[in-house]
Amino acid sequence: MSQPEGRGRRPGTPGPPVRSIRPFKSSEQYLEAMKEDLAEWLRDLYGLDIDAANFLQVLETGAVLCQHANAITAAALAFLAEAPARAQRIPIPQAGVSCNGAAHPGTFQARDNVSNFIQWCRKEMGIQEVLMFETEDLVLRKNVKNVVLCLLELGHRAWRFGVAAPTLVQLEEEIEQELRQELALPLPQPGPDGSEPREPLHVPCSVLHGQGV
Repeated sequence: MSQPEGRGRRPGTPGPPVRSIRPFKSSEQYLEAMKEDLAEWLRDLYGLDIDAANFLQVLETGAVLCQHANAITAAALAFLAEAPARAQRIPIPQAGVSCNGAAHPGTFQARDNVSNFIQWCRKEMGIQEVLMFETEDLVLRKNVKNVVLCLLELGHRAWRFGVAAPTLVQLEEEIEQELRQELALPLPQPGPDGSEPREPLHVPCSVLHGQGV
């Protein structure tokens, strides 16, 4: 699979209006809904032929994941140049990801692509281990839930750099803002060293439907 070209909405451009999400009867239904949301998000960003049914097949070579990592890095560095004072408050990825865009599913090159993306999420984006996945979780479908949760968390963090976010992330942000207004809570403040606050008010996506995943 060659590395896809971005034919859809470019990272950093506003997404469509946030739509309402129906409640789900089981965690399996909710996982499918998250896959559908992420597939739509990646389709809009990069013009991919992707939906919930082929979501994992499209991602398993790692080429799309690496492309997304590099797009986020570019957006973050642009954000750093445009708003250096604000950028000092949050971690900024400094390096992108090397990628073999011609990797085929199940090959060492595909696994290497996925591994490079995972290491980038850990090192450059600082995503917590509880939200990370391993190469075989995607390639062998061992833990699809963590693949989905990692991408949602990445979407949440990348939104700070102006990268369009999945619908669930946008809903989470809207709920968080409404809770702050209702509870008269102050906005999270940077730490003593100017870093982003460690424990901002955070509403897990599962709370949107009153159940875990």
